[in-house]
Amino acid sequence: MERQEQLVNNIFGPVWENLIKALMIFLMIAISACGYSSKEGHPAKKPGRVPVRFFRATDPGFSKNQDTVFYNARPFSGLVYDNYPNRDTAFILSYLNGLQEGITRKWYPSKQLMEERLYINGRKEGVHKGWWPDGKPKFFFEVSDDEYTGLFKEWYKTGQIAKIFHYKNGQEQGSEKMWWQDGKIRANYVIINGEKFGLSGQKLCINKNLKQEIK
Repeated sequence: MERQEQLVNNIFGPVWENLIKALMIFLMIAISACGYSSKEGHPAKKPGRVPVRFFRATDPGFSKNQDTVFYNARPFSGLVYDNYPNRDTAFILSYLNGLQEGITRKWYPSKQLMEERLYINGRKEGVHKGWWPDGKPKFFFEVSDDEYTGLFKEWYKTGQIAKIFHYKNGQEQGSEKMWWQDGKIRANYVIINGEKFGLSGQKLCINKNLKQEIK
């Protein structure tokens, strides 16, 4: 046990506390019997158990084919991290059998949390959140099996709300609103069965592949 603790300290230096906090959150999710259940009635899901072993992203043993990550030619299971030049944690990603699984966290160089996401079998799941460098919210959305489902919100850097949308099975559904940076309304419409009613400031979009819209 002492040897493991010393190894963590040697790798992460002054940022080991951030790492341990992230690891504790990961373990709580992995052990918990409760899964994510969306408001759209999708069955509850929970991530698989990722082995607690750390590898730096720059390790030459890593390779990638499409969405699958390999280590020494085998699908990778474990935690991948990297640090900024001052050794503060930049990100921690978790993988199971080569695909992202569990909580992903990224930080700005200032140590401010940049984003927090959940993946199951390589696909986005649950609630995803993002923040601007000063800590103001940047985005919030609910997703199931890589499709928007439920609430979607975006903010400008100033803190002004930019968008409040609602989705069902990857499609816009219900009340949708957008604002300009000065707070004036940009769009205000309702989607009912694929038809749009109201003030439109953009074309109707159906986004099923999140990786093309929010990375």
